Formats: sequence, structure tokens, C-alpha cells
Amino acid sequence: MTKYKPVRGSAGVKAALIDAACDGLAELGPRALSTRELAQRAGVNHGQIHHYFGGKRELLKAAMASLAAEHWRNSLERADGGPVAPALSLEEDTRYWRATALAAMEGDLELAQVEIDEGFSVPRRAIEALREQRGIAEDDLGFKARAALLIAAQLGYVAFERLAMLFAEIDDSDREAVRERVKRQLDAWLKDEAANSEAL
Repeated sequence: MTKYKPVRGSAGVKAALIDAACDGLAELGPRALSTRELAQRAGVNHGQIHHYFGGKRELLKAAMASLAAEHWRNSLERADGGPVAPALSLEEDTRYWRATALAAMEGDLELAQVEIDEGFSVPRRAIEALREQRGIAEDDLGFKARAALLIAAQLGYVAFERLAMLFAEIDDSDREAVRERVKRQLDAWLKDEAANSEAL
């Protein structure tokens, strides 16, 4: 566990607590984190969590919002301001995808969807842009199924790439070549709406 230097001042304490919660969510998930551990990671008294956030839950929500906002900014940069970031670029925001995956695996969808509530959802941004570009109705179940598959494929791939490589008997020497093929396939799925609509 990383121990942060003690901090002073309300802005510094809040920032340290949010950063500690971001790390903790990505390393352990929401269930395993205690207020004492979060405070220790941040280098503050655990009473500061209640003072500034009202409790652990609100701190975790603030941390997830912070991670989502950072991922939003990074994805816009990677997409040169466009709505859809390059395939698998999600992996560059390790704390974000790990925290989101751990919250979802623990069944804490309220925490995992903070990004939607805060308006920083990269998948939602991409879905809305694709829907608008192609004139797809909001209730198009086929489109929703394809979107869910693409989201699951990207999140699952970054989370389980090494295990998938092991199962598929892919040597480390071939890892990058396989990743490039996966990226091309994901990008092709995004671009080829007609083929995907027939499949689903």
C-alpha cells in the first residue's frame, strides 16, 4: 500500500483523499476499502473523510467522478477531439478501468455509473455520436446490443488480455501483433454498422 505524505489545508486534504480513493478503488475495489485505510493512504486523520465528504461512500463517488473526468479528457485527446477514441486506448487509463471493473464485479453499479451521472461517460459519448451520425433511433435494440458488445470487448480485453493470450496460446513475442489485429477488428466493427446490424 502506498503511503502519502501528510497534507495540510482543505484543498490539499480533499485532493489527497480523492487520489488515495482512486488508487484504492483500482487496487482493491470499493468493498475492501475502509475509512482508516483511505485516510492512511492520504496521510490524514480518518475523521477528515467525514468532515469533507460525509463518509466513505461520498468519497468513493468523488474518486470515481475524478477518474471518469480524467478518462474523458484523455480520450478526447486521443481521439483528436472526436467522439470515439482509438480502440483499446482505454488501457492507458489503468486506474479508471480497474476501478470501474472492480466496482462492476462487486455488483456496485451505482458507483460504476457515476460517470454517467456526472456527464463524463466516454462510452455514452461514443454511442450518442454514432447514433446521431447514422440516424439510429434511441430504441434500436440491435444498435444497443452492438454497443454493449463493443464496450464489453474493450473493457474485457484490457482487463483480461494476459489471460486471453494464455488461453489462446499466444507467445509474448506475438503479443503486439495480436493486439494490433484486435484493435483493427474493433475499429472495423465501429465503422461497419451495416455488417454488424445483420449479425445482431
